[in-house]
Amino acid sequence: MKRNTANLSLVIVLAAELLGVTAAFGAEVPDLYRASYQAEARGDFAAALGKIREIQKAAGPSYFASLRAGWLAYLSGDLTTAEAQYREAAAAKPKAVEAKIGLSLVLFVAKKWRPLESACKQALAESPGQPVVRARLSAAHYNLGNYPDAAAGYRKLVEEYPGELDYQTGLGWALMRLGKREEARKIFEQVLSVSPDNPNANDGIAAK
Repeated sequence: MKRNTANLSLVIVLAAELLGVTAAFGAEVPDLYRASYQAEARGDFAAALGKIREIQKAAGPSYFASLRAGWLAYLSGDLTTAEAQYREAAAAKPKAVEAKIGLSLVLFVAKKWRPLESACKQALAESPGQPVVRARLSAAHYNLGNYPDAAAGYRKLVEEYPGELDYQTGLGWALMRLGKREEARKIFEQVLSVSPDNPNANDGIAAK
């Protein structure tokens, strides 16, 4: 009977300690998130990322922490960490589109065209209408030398978003690579009529 009483007391003590740790940790995580948001608002992206890393170290990986770490690493200019964190988030929730969109941004900036192509296709498989992802896929096609698909992608985007000048110049350059110089020139001139200093359109006009 005494042994059972002693064992029960030990269980109660251990449970109390565990609950105490859990309660303390539960209070700590929101504070770390708050500090991360505050640092981001100040423009101190490295500090904001550091707070998320503290959360990951204490609690282990989670979708939201990985997603936020990817964004903050991107803002910090650490594209390697950003890519890894976005991939971790995407793996945690394979149906989530936002992690794949974030990954496509990082790969686009890093000019990793083949992985970008793959990431965009995965994102569009879940959410086909994403214009930003479609534009990045067209950019990947262009930089991989797949000018027909680049032109087709940009042309569809221009039809849907005729005021988006980057889509227009993307189409112009894809057409240039396909040898359709006259059509491309008209597009560049149209862009310059509303954006006279547009560098992509000016370079297109000057291209030989």
